[in-house]
Amino acid sequence: MAKGERKVMRVLRVLLQPIGKNEWQLLTKVALLVPQFLPFAECQVAPKSLPLPPGFVTPRRQWLADGLLAQLLVPNGYDRVVGVTEVDLVVPPLNFVFGLAEKGGKRAIVSVARLKDRHLKRTEERLLKEVLHELGHTFGLGHCQDPNCVEAFSNTLADTDRKGPGFCPRCLQRIWTAWQQEGKELLGGGEFLR
Repeated sequence: MAKGERKVMRVLRVLLQPIGKNEWQLLTKVALLVPQFLPFAECQVAPKSLPLPPGFVTPRRQWLADGLLAQLLVPNGYDRVVGVTEVDLVVPPLNFVFGLAEKGGKRAIVSVARLKDRHLKRTEERLLKEVLHELGHTFGLGHCQDPNCVEAFSNTLADTDRKGPGFCPRCLQRIWTAWQQEGKELLGGGEFLR
C-alpha cells in the first residue's frame, strides 16, 4: 500500500423487502438495529411491498418458503435482500420455519407470523434475530453450537428468545472473512484502497 492510502471497509448493503402486508414501523426499527450486530452493514426497508405470488400456498394456508425466496431479486446497489412477510412459512416435511436463506447466496426470507408477541419490543427482538440468523446463512454459516449466538438453531420461540441478537466471535469472524472474500472477487483479487 502506497503512503497516504488507507484500506476502506466496504459496506454490506442489506435491503429488507416487505412481501404482502407488513408493519412498516417494525421493519424500520429492525433495519436500524442490524448495523449494531453487523458493524460493516447498513440496512434499509424497500419503499414498496411486493405482492404475495400465487401458487405457493399450501392447503394448510402456509406459504412455501422456497417458492417465495425464489421470487426475490437483489436490487442494484444492494448486496443482500431479506424478504419479510407476515404469512406463515413452511418447508416440507417440516411443520413451519421462521425463515430460510440461500446458504452462501444473497437472498433470505423471514416470517413474522410466529414471532409476534403482545409486547412489540419482543416481536422486534425476535425479528431482528431471525433476520441476522438468515443473513449469517447467506455468508455460508451453518448453525452455531453456542446457544447464545444468533446463529444457533431455533426450533421454538423459547430457543429464539434464549439466544442473543449478536454473533459469537467465531461466527462474526467467519462472516467478515466471507465478506472480504466477496469484495476481492468483485475487484478481481484487489484490495479496497482510498
